[in-house]
Amino acid sequence: MNRRKFITAAGALAAWGSVRFVYSAAESMDGKEREDALELIFSVQRHLFPKGLSMPDADSFGAAQYTKEAVLHSSFDPDIRDILFDGAKRVQRLAGGTFSSLSSDKKERLLRKFEEEPFGSFWLSHVMNITLEALLSDPIYGGNREECGWRSFSLTPGRPRPEKRYCGV
Repeated sequence: MNRRKFITAAGALAAWGSVRFVYSAAESMDGKEREDALELIFSVQRHLFPKGLSMPDADSFGAAQYTKEAVLHSSFDPDIRDILFDGAKRVQRLAGGTFSSLSSDKKERLLRKFEEEPFGSFWLSHVMNITLEALLSDPIYGGNREECGWRSFSLTPGRPRPEKRYCGV
């Protein structure tokens, strides 16, 4: 085997192993671990969109409900689900298992530290994406309660609006 083939094979094996690790970690979670991971994600969402801003907070626009329903839905990308659950477990470990009880300053420092890691930054971007979906999606999907997200940005919803959730799935 020449050097180029060896490097290609080694890189492919390493990539497969890291993807398989994330998949295996999330796949092996039981119901309680999944609920704990979702609770941590909800806590991060509340930290990112706290009460008292000039826009809706995570609780008022339904970030937790939207996230849980979306992530556990059969049409949700299983790779992103695995990333979300794996990242939540990692944040919980960094926090010593008590992220939700940390002060706002400690949560911020911990998330900033986690953000410095490539996976941490990747995970936080996925949490932010799903939180923004909850803020701005049509309320039929469980977020954007009473269209508060749209109102906060003076947005008008597109037409036609969906009549049911997850058409064709």
